[in-house]
Amino acid sequence: MPGTARRRPAQYPGAPVLPHTPKRMPPRSPPAPARPLALAAAALLYMAVVTMASSPLHGNGLNLLLCPASGLALALLLMGGPHMATSVLVGSLLTQAASGTPPDRAIIEALAATASASLGAWLLRRQPDFEAQCATFAGCRRLFALGCCVGGGASALAGSTGLLLTGQIGAADWTPHALRWWMGDALGIVLVTPLILSWQRQLQRSATQYRIPEGTLAYVLTFLAGLAIFSDWHAHALDPVANAYWMFLFITWAGVRLGMFGTVGLLCMIALQALWGTSHRMGFFARDLDGSQGFGYWSYMMILALVGMSLAAYMAERRHQKAALRVAAIAFECQEGLLITDERSVILQANQSFLRTSGYALHEVLGRTPHFVLAPPDAAPEPMPPAPVDFAPAHNLQRREWHRRKSGELFPVWITLSPVRNHHARITHYVLTLTDITDLRQQEEQRRQMEQAHREALVQEVHHRIKNNLQGVMGMLRTLDQKHPRLHGPINQVIGQVHSIAVIHGLQGSTTADRVRLSDLICAIAGGIESLWNTPIHVDTPHWWKACYVVPAEAVPVALVLNELILNAVKHGGKAQQDVRIRLHDGLQADSVQITISNPGRWPEFAAESHGGLGLVAALMPRNGAQLARAQMGEWAVLHLELCSPVIHLESSDASRHA
Repeated sequence: MPGTARRRPAQYPGAPVLPHTPKRMPPRSPPAPARPLALAAAALLYMAVVTMASSPLHGNGLNLLLCPASGLALALLLMGGPHMATSVLVGSLLTQAASGTPPDRAIIEALAATASASLGAWLLRRQPDFEAQCATFAGCRRLFALGCCVGGGASALAGSTGLLLTGQIGAADWTPHALRWWMGDALGIVLVTPLILSWQRQLQRSATQYRIPEGTLAYVLTFLAGLAIFSDWHAHALDPVANAYWMFLFITWAGVRLGMFGTVGLLCMIALQALWGTSHRMGFFARDLDGSQGFGYWSYMMILALVGMSLAAYMAERRHQKAALRVAAIAFECQEGLLITDERSVILQANQSFLRTSGYALHEVLGRTPHFVLAPPDAAPEPMPPAPVDFAPAHNLQRREWHRRKSGELFPVWITLSPVRNHHARITHYVLTLTDITDLRQQEEQRRQMEQAHREALVQEVHHRIKNNLQGVMGMLRTLDQKHPRLHGPINQVIGQVHSIAVIHGLQGSTTADRVRLSDLICAIAGGIESLWNTPIHVDTPHWWKACYVVPAEAVPVALVLNELILNAVKHGGKAQQDVRIRLHDGLQADSVQITISNPGRWPEFAAESHGGLGLVAALMPRNGAQLARAQMGEWAVLHLELCSPVIHLESSDASRHA
């Protein structure tokens, strides 16, 4: 659609950036060729209008004061497209031939009429927001400027110049002839074109039938007043009040109540009555022909048409604005809270949803800034920004806040703050949308609790199964030791390995004490894997190492994660090269610990999570307080496991907290 902005699709993080190729708008398809029957009907209609308009006034020269055929020709080209120019040309030639006009004069007048309508239609259709009904103020203004002034003026200049060159008129008559020609075309376009263009739209409106009695009364009263003003149909006592300016009252009535179609129809009736009185030299314009060659009549009708059509267009736009305001008022009273503020964030309006949510009355909200609904920073369940929240940003803003109701209750809110700018790009208002997300937070908390419960149940189930199986294996080994004393040494060695596996999984260590030191857990796991796989594993713990422990709830998952990571390093390069290294050091964040596991080898091209046993690691990784990253450092494959609160706690910070 013309004037509609085309938006590019948003680019998401990580999405490939494709080269932008500008798209060309498809050209407008030309109008379908008019059918021969339609062209013939348009030509006959044009001939009938020209004949009826010129016959009663023939010989008086008044056909140049009002040329309805010009308005009909412009309307035909606007409705039917450029192909209708053929009908206008043929109809004009046939009419001139039937009236006995000389061929050269007939051709000039026919070409001038066709050129006037074609030029006016082309200029009007070039406007980006052109609408065929001319029912808006902008449409009327363009009809006056482009159709009447430019199109009618071009026709008058071309036609009068052609008649001058062919000897039909003299040089002294060229200026008054061109002026009279333009006056007739302009008045015909003003009166006839909008009447034809708006009649179909008016008849389709459902409200038209309710205005028929009022419209009939307006037309009857106007007709009676026209008889009294523009003819001698009244007593001489009414001569002082038989003034043409009374028609402005009826035109105002029509413009306010009857719309564009009713107003233009009333104008056409007044124009015919006034033209009839002018031609018969009676009524208000009885001396106009002798005094000003009909200029008084023409200027009166042009002014009356300007006033009536402008008023009708203005009232139509007002009705559309009222309808838009009703829709906006309905949208304003939506489920979400809405505040409208000025450029200084002073509240101008608040909807009922905001008043119900906050508990305030309207008079308690107006004139204040939205800061009064913010919860105090020390009372909010979540940290609040230390600086005052800006409710007058330069761009759209979205954030989550804690608000306080009038009763003192705190509740979470998602706000959207949108500035409103005028045509000078200056911010004049702000629209603040507030959504109570208490239910959403409760649902999110319930979902997290359910996930935590399922995860804990899974860890406990794995813990019990592994523990029971290992205890059964150790029981069978002790029975075998009693039956075969000679195998006492090897069996004890196997029992020790099984015990190390139990430590790897955090089973024995988690049952002996609530606190499991991270360094002890790593050393026990590394020692068990080293003995089982006969692979040296070097654990580097600095002498200044800060003591930390794994919280009981995360002990088993962390042990399982460490076992899988170290075992993965042994299987993929460590056993072959007999070298696996583990280093404990400070993490990237404060109060965090980083465990670096490296082995000779290279990471495969596919994702690390699908390599070896790292799929189980991804499932058992704590959701908060643990991050895993891989890197390739030369010929060494390196894994970085960073742990922080709430997975681990530093004993020093814990002791200082208790102190």
